[in-house]
Amino acid sequence: MRKQGKTYNEINRLLGIPKSTLSGWFEGLKIPLIIKRRLWTRNQRKWAESITNYNKKRALDVFNRNNETQQRISKEIGRLTKRELMLIGTALYWAEGDKKERWRCKFCNSDPGMIKIIMKFFRNVCKVPESKFRAYVQIYPNITEQKAKVFWSKISGIPLGQFDKTLTSISKSSKFKRSPNTLPYGTFSVRISNVNLTNRIKGWILGLSKP
Repeated sequence: MRKQGKTYNEINRLLGIPKSTLSGWFEGLKIPLIIKRRLWTRNQRKWAESITNYNKKRALDVFNRNNETQQRISKEIGRLTKRELMLIGTALYWAEGDKKERWRCKFCNSDPGMIKIIMKFFRNVCKVPESKFRAYVQIYPNITEQKAKVFWSKISGIPLGQFDKTLTSISKSSKFKRSPNTLPYGTFSVRISNVNLTNRIKGWILGLSKP
């Protein structure tokens, strides 16, 4: 059986002979080269599978621990006051909003959490009427337009009827091979045509920028 390429574990399972006994029996046993290569390849594969499974389990344990820590720490933020929301929304717009626009506000991002915060800022601090919101999504060939629009409509609270034409982009580097896990719902943009609001937000940004 050993000369046929059976491993110690396989012989142990079939005959019940301890591996330590088999090791003594097979000491000095000449095994054909082709069988040696087959055993070596099989052992390499099992070792690789064992290491892969260990790494996966370790990665999952680390992920779970980190997630538990983050969930616990998140409670330290608590409920935001209106002033805190104003400061956070202004900072977000400063970082991700379109500051070149003179007549309207425009905010674009692919992070659902950030979109929720900025929409709360627009509604609760800026008091933007629901009818003033216009939105659109930018997607890639691997993304379904309707699925993306429904997703961002739920995140932003903006009805689908207030979504403009979807933009489809093709990355030159990806050559149509963009991973479906990369921006699975594309990028969301919200626009508000209001000169006064544009100036207010720019004024708040100016206030934050002062030492």
